[in-house]
Amino acid sequence: MPVTEPKRVLLLGAETELGQACAEALAEAGARLTLVSSKPDVSSAFAVQRLARKLGASAQAIDATNEAAVRVMLRQVSKDLGGLDATVVCVADSAALSHTERLARREMARSGDGVFVVAADSRGVVDVVAAVAASPANG
Repeated sequence: MPVTEPKRVLLLGAETELGQACAEALAEAGARLTLVSSKPDVSSAFAVQRLARKLGASAQAIDATNEAAVRVMLRQVSKDLGGLDATVVCVADSAALSHTERLARREMARSGDGVFVVAADSRGVVDVVAAVAASPANG
């Protein structure tokens, strides 16, 4: 899936195996990425930092169950990328998913529009990349 304009993508849950697979596929497709660990522990944060260096992305670590932390992170990432075209989530926690979706949709609306994608399993990586590619680039 060649991306004509680089999509500005936030990926939450980049410390997971699925998150890593999605990040690599999106980077290969030409997306501009910010990878975020949904857990603030040291091993998750380091794993995401290593992946970000490998892919030429930026990295953060937050507690995704903390709504205020998610709000601040989304605003900062959107500012750093010049807006958001897509938010990809690879976390299973329903509370984190709920407020992340609400806040991400609000932040993407500030950029014009965007797509919110929940990655369910490794078979869905291709679907994630296709959904991001189909989203409008607002930059």
